[in-house]
Amino acid sequence: MLDILGKLDTRLQANPKDAEALVARSKELKELGQLTLALADARAALAIDDKSADAHFEAARDLDRLNQQTEALSHARIATELDPKDPEKWFYVGVLERQRANLPAAIESQTRSIEISESFVALSEREQCERRIGKISEADADLRR
Repeated sequence: MLDILGKLDTRLQANPKDAEALVARSKELKELGQLTLALADARAALAIDDKSADAHFEAARDLDRLNQQTEALSHARIATELDPKDPEKWFYVGVLERQRANLPAAIESQTRSIEISESFVALSEREQCERRIGKISEADADLRR
């Protein structure tokens, strides 16, 4: 992991406006538990390219882990607008919506994720939300899939 950080630092020394390298470094820093630094890199990437879905997504993940869920959800939604075919981004919006107890929105986001690429984790997340709002038959159907 430190080797990867070194390579990313070298890339950024050569080109400080390399938004992709900043996003990649944000991911690595998050894995090391350096959330404030990770968020700083995600924000630096956004300052360079505010249309980067990956930068918005990393900012969302960093903000969520820093207990700033409202801002995290805002960035996650922007990420899905910029990259609407990424199931992981839709899944994450669903998780953030569930954390806010907006279960219909969580189900909608998980459904979008599943429509793009079905995954056990998205089905499980949707099933739990459906049960919490009394959609038992839909939840049972997800459980059987």
